[in-house]
Amino acid sequence: MVLAGVAVSAVALFVAYGALPLVHRWTQREGLIAASAERLGRLRSLIDRENQLRTSIRAREADDAGARRLIAGRTPALAGAALQTAIQAHAQRSRVTINRLDVAGALDTAATILPMIPASLSAIGDIHGVSEFLSLLDTGTPVVEIREMTVVSNSSLRDGLLQLSLTMRAPSVIE
Repeated sequence: MVLAGVAVSAVALFVAYGALPLVHRWTQREGLIAASAERLGRLRSLIDRENQLRTSIRAREADDAGARRLIAGRTPALAGAALQTAIQAHAQRSRVTINRLDVAGALDTAATILPMIPASLSAIGDIHGVSEFLSLLDTGTPVVEIREMTVVSNSSLRDGLLQLSLTMRAPSVIE
């Protein structure tokens, strides 16, 4: 009787401290292996379809190019906010620090087919950042017409940074 109790206790201890932790670790490891295999399969699928995906993206961008190049908003203020967001994204991408960005809420409708949103900014950056920022404004989205530009090498700025001042306007569509 005592021997049977000891045997049951030994089996219970083996199951509790040996078999169950082993099964738990085994299932966790199998789950990680299955997740890694799934990720690897998705990655291989993307690699195999890379050219097809690139072609699809180029076609979609070409279809949407005209529509995305104009600032749109329900009101002039919302269109101005969209322009401000786009300019800030260009500045961040080119590593230029904007000190001041003023986007007017009133549209300029003189001598243009589309209403224009006027904006002015003052920014600081190195020669590479300023040139990349101007390139993004020139070729990027949205279309921006630069009216006045001043680039000054400011001796009070460290490391040869340049002070950039722009007056610009962007065509908009008020929906």
